[in-house]
Amino acid sequence: MKKLLLLTLLLGVNGILLAQKSKITGFVLDSTANKPVEFATVALLKDNKPVEGTTADERGKFTLTKAGLGTYQIKITFVGFKDKVIDDVRVTEGDLDLGVIKISQSVQQLQEVTVVEQKALFEEKPDKLVYNADKDITIKGGNAGDVLRKIPAIAVDLDGNVELRGSSNIKVLINNKPSNLMARSIADVLKQIPADDIKQIEVITSPSAKYDAEGTAGIINIITKKNSIQGINGNADLSLGRWNDRLNGSLNYRKKSIGLSARGGFNRWRNQGGNETNRTSIVEGISSTLLQTTSFRGNGENGYGTITADWDIDSLNRISASLNLYDGKNGMYFDYLNDFSTQGITNQFFTRNLYRIYDWDGNTLNLDYTKTFKKPKREFSILTMFSKEGEDSFYKLDQSNENNVVNYREKSTNYSANYEGTVQLDFTNPLDSVSTMEVGVKSIFRNVKSDYQVANALDGSTNFEDVPALANVFDYAQQVASTYLTYSRTSKNKWGVNAGLRYEHTFIQAEFLAGKVPFYSDYGNLIPNVSLSRNLPKNQKLKLSYTQRIQRPMLWFLNPYVNASEPLMTYTGNPYLKPELTHSAEINYNVYIKESSINTSLYMRTTNNAIERIRTFDSEGVATINFQNIAQNTSYGLSLSGNTKIKKKFTANGAINVYYNILNSPAMQAQNENWMYRINMNSSYDFGKGFKAQFFGFFNSPRVMLQGKVSGFAYYNIAFQKEVLKKKATIGLGFDNFLAPYFTQRMEFSGPTFTQTGKSRYYNQGWRVSFSYQFGKMSSQPQRQKKSISNDDKKGGDN
Repeated sequence: MKKLLLLTLLLGVNGILLAQKSKITGFVLDSTANKPVEFATVALLKDNKPVEGTTADERGKFTLTKAGLGTYQIKITFVGFKDKVIDDVRVTEGDLDLGVIKISQSVQQLQEVTVVEQKALFEEKPDKLVYNADKDITIKGGNAGDVLRKIPAIAVDLDGNVELRGSSNIKVLINNKPSNLMARSIADVLKQIPADDIKQIEVITSPSAKYDAEGTAGIINIITKKNSIQGINGNADLSLGRWNDRLNGSLNYRKKSIGLSARGGFNRWRNQGGNETNRTSIVEGISSTLLQTTSFRGNGENGYGTITADWDIDSLNRISASLNLYDGKNGMYFDYLNDFSTQGITNQFFTRNLYRIYDWDGNTLNLDYTKTFKKPKREFSILTMFSKEGEDSFYKLDQSNENNVVNYREKSTNYSANYEGTVQLDFTNPLDSVSTMEVGVKSIFRNVKSDYQVANALDGSTNFEDVPALANVFDYAQQVASTYLTYSRTSKNKWGVNAGLRYEHTFIQAEFLAGKVPFYSDYGNLIPNVSLSRNLPKNQKLKLSYTQRIQRPMLWFLNPYVNASEPLMTYTGNPYLKPELTHSAEINYNVYIKESSINTSLYMRTTNNAIERIRTFDSEGVATINFQNIAQNTSYGLSLSGNTKIKKKFTANGAINVYYNILNSPAMQAQNENWMYRINMNSSYDFGKGFKAQFFGFFNSPRVMLQGKVSGFAYYNIAFQKEVLKKKATIGLGFDNFLAPYFTQRMEFSGPTFTQTGKSRYYNQGWRVSFSYQFGKMSSQPQRQKKSISNDDKKGGDN
């Protein structure tokens, strides 16, 4: 009996011990770059049967929690790396720490090209949404604007202007760097960047304190294709279409620690459309009415070239440099037919023919040094950037009476230059295995010069005389000095935190040759941010965030140059604009279900001192459009997106962004508010043998502005792609808005002294064919992370 009890007791204790679960932890590192391999798959096996699986976090750390007593295998896999199998992993008692496990890159050398990882079109990362543009065939032959249209939270209107969750207060970066091109117009810049050059788009709606404090709605980072492989290789891309023609190419060389690459191209674009306007104003008891019909056509071209070089001095030190050169020209022709009446009596019936041209060129030089340490994720960097851009704008107009006799001529020139220099130091230091501190300083120096002149011939002759009242020289200098501190703590099963504080001090000096009072200002902004995130059971994640952002106006808003080329309409900037201040909060929820994912965000954003485009009228019925700090802009929104693989070869994703926008200006005694939304969808089908098809479409609802509203619009396209020449090349065919030759958008504006209605016609039905060829034998090699300047601190201009 005693033996039986003893045996029972021993079996019970042994059962309890076997039932106890131990934790197995470790870190997965790239054996070449000595960097964490994020998202590596780690499987726990027993007798070649799976027990548990997990993925490594951003630090390469993994945790397995279902190991009982016994002997196991650990298998680590990741695309582009050799499988790593650790046999005879013995769990005796307590937890087991495997330490650092290094995995090696696999080398796959084909005849000409390397097979790369097949990523999803959209990826939800902890701090951003990533759109893998190089996986999308519908953008072949297009430009960066076509690429941004594909992203759920981003809206690109028919003129190319960009909004993020209903706000145009964004910062667009190229490879984490600013571009002087953005100082003119984001819409113009996007036309110049070929879609075939773009690898990814990153959308960051709650930037940390490490980022510059500007871009109140968030940051859009355009990542272009880079060379990360050994040997000599390159590609050539050609596309022809109704509205765009492009020729681009690249040549890359990498041998061991040295990499060189060159990329260049030439783009040409065309457009046409028309407008109809009915405007009535009453000033000082005098009623004026303008009936105007406009047709326009235009074309532009630009060339660019980029040279980059990087040198890994050793495994811990890296130097990189890049030089970007660009040049372009854009010309537009406008024909205006005007019927202008005062007190109901027509007193002017005239036509105006206008030719407007923009000619620009510039360069940007980056020099960067990055030092890593033997301690994983510790890093120090010195980043510098110097850029210069020149732009010459010119217009010439002829005005004719009802008898088609020229009775007035005018011409104007505006020579401007934009200089910018930046120095930035960053230091990242892991405090322990789950906590990291970042600290840095940065200084940006900007100088903008503009010299504009106007001349006219009141009798319609060619004897022009200067108009001193409309001429001036504008000299604007700005310095932004900043420092930041962030702390982050990650946890697989508990709340993670990312908190930071950034201080920016701005110095401004604006001077004029004549007519305006010089302007001097300096102010400081203390910008906090905090985000909390938690991984929930069954592949769910919750994130809460709050941040403040500021928005400084850029050249487009500041330059007081008066553009009077349109009949009875003038445009001008405002050098006395102040920055906007925005409070932003967001709750984000993600869930992954097999091969599908759903992302939901609730957000609130309120902007004080908001910059709005304002229309005012004088007693002669002439309208002036400029920018003023005159409103508060508040939005409450819901963003819902998801993607799924319906069948093995058929994938689909879609999104809807709905928000309520309130615009209020006590100074103007004006308020406008309404619901707005955007719906979009993507779908793709792989027919096999290198043949694919994709469809994309979206609809933007009508949108409100402080003084009016604009109707909604839709856009859609379908594209086909076939691999040829043993997968070394692809040919593509795409159709845009193929059901109608043009799209009409209606506008309504009103104020205490005016009402205006109108409609615009955009010819955007098009087609394009593309051919892409890759050459050079290539073997894969991991590319070390490259840091660079990111000046995300200015409010961009729009057309």
